[in-house]
Amino acid sequence: MEGISDLWAGIWANTLYRKLILSVVIIAGTFIVQGVARRVLLGRFTGETIQTYTLRKIIDYGTMTLGLIVLFGLWVQRTTDLTVGLGLLAAGLAFALQEVIGSIAGWLSIIFGRPFLLGDRIETGGIHGDVIDIGVLRTTLMETGNWLGGQQNTGRFVTLSNAFIFKEPLFNYSRETHYVWDEVRASIPYGADWARAKALMLEAVRRHPAYHALLPRAERQNTSARRAFRLNLTPLEPRGFVDMAASWIEIGVIFPVAYDGRRSFRSDVTETILHDLAAEGIPIAFPTMTVEMARPGGGAQGGE
Repeated sequence: MEGISDLWAGIWANTLYRKLILSVVIIAGTFIVQGVARRVLLGRFTGETIQTYTLRKIIDYGTMTLGLIVLFGLWVQRTTDLTVGLGLLAAGLAFALQEVIGSIAGWLSIIFGRPFLLGDRIETGGIHGDVIDIGVLRTTLMETGNWLGGQQNTGRFVTLSNAFIFKEPLFNYSRETHYVWDEVRASIPYGADWARAKALMLEAVRRHPAYHALLPRAERQNTSARRAFRLNLTPLEPRGFVDMAASWIEIGVIFPVAYDGRRSFRSDVTETILHDLAAEGIPIAFPTMTVEMARPGGGAQGGE
């Protein structure tokens, strides 16, 4: 026992060994405190929500920061050492960790500026997706679109450096209003009842249950958006537009739709329009081509 005590006393008397032992204790204590804090503070919640996610991040970052401060104080105890240490740290970070510093600055901009939140659907640099994680260095999206139409989830996760917030335009589909405007078009041949076709297309949108469910939520969101920004928002009624093309009349109907329900809404409305136009005997126009064929011996024969 005396040999073990003497060995321990010798190790403890060595400043470097003592600091290494204390560092291990501090790191282990940090993880223990983190686990206890998670159990105590998150144990009151059931399920995974934005609140529990945010609280978990605060606990993790808070305990890690506290542990790093204690470690820094352990290893840098004199004022001179502190000054030199901070100077070397700043120089090293500025030179070698430029991208990391940019990512941390981007994270601070995201956290305090709140250009987007967890669950928002955003687009940046040609990438679309729903925000599922905001880390200190990276933001993770569940990708939408790409090879799938209608902004459907592709099943892929996309990780972006937080520095993108300073480099690329950011489009947010759901910051204040959780709807976007979409359009359905139909081509009607000249001579057909285009006015009736336009009325049928507008009615197909108005009859859809999702449109009625959207209206009260969208009105509340518009009120909130007007308080946050200087906006002149378009009325939520669907509107029809008519244009003349070379071979047909182009009818377009624009309407508000939930940002995450565009594809199903357009599919339902398109099916209804096709059924209603067919029931009214209104045909859909399609491109045609006229071919001129030369006859042997002269002249031309027209065909379509």
